[in-house]
Amino acid sequence: MKTRFLIPVLLVLLAFALSGSDCLLYEKVLDVVFLHSTCVDFEQVEDSDNFTTPEIVDYADEIDGILEDNDIDKSDITQAHVVSASYEVTDFTVPATHDDWVISGEITVTRTDVAGPTVTIVEYTSQSVADALGTRTPATLVQDGVDLLNDALDDYLAGEMPVLEFAVVSETGDVTPSPSPSDVMEFDWTACIAFHIVATMTTDAPDPFGGYDVTP
Repeated sequence: MKTRFLIPVLLVLLAFALSGSDCLLYEKVLDVVFLHSTCVDFEQVEDSDNFTTPEIVDYADEIDGILEDNDIDKSDITQAHVVSASYEVTDFTVPATHDDWVISGEITVTRTDVAGPTVTIVEYTSQSVADALGTRTPATLVQDGVDLLNDALDDYLAGEMPVLEFAVVSETGDVTPSPSPSDVMEFDWTACIAFHIVATMTTDAPDPFGGYDVTP
């Protein structure tokens, strides 16, 4: 899992403005946007182009950790939603008889903590494995999968503990050339889903009127 945060520049400016100052302060409520990425690692060692590779992600546990690390309470979150997806090949064993694989397929997602459907979250078409090595590639999001993840985020905020199963799914004809026991496709890759979390934070801001009553 990888995480990065966008903290408004306003907070930094306020810190400078308040240092060494005796001006009056008032309490100001700000909405702060965090960009969080949940990344899932997949290992492909395939002797056929028909395969499924599942991985489990404890979504609630990950978000709990992020909030704890940044001293944010779940009750401070006002909204959360998926914004993008990407993937990257992290290790590639070059075949002996050719120099690349070209893959198509999808990544599906399922809620395992509640009964529900398996839906596609990411699609990829004619992707060169060699070209994706060390390169973060934007992925095509599928709305059904986005809706499932957004519902899981809403359920988390409501007190539930969502657990997700992501799976790489490949069918016959999705890999060129087709892998075989004598020509095994082997590579590792990471798929990331990014979402925004909006949280309410309270800070002290300088009172531009110095506490004077400016009511006309």
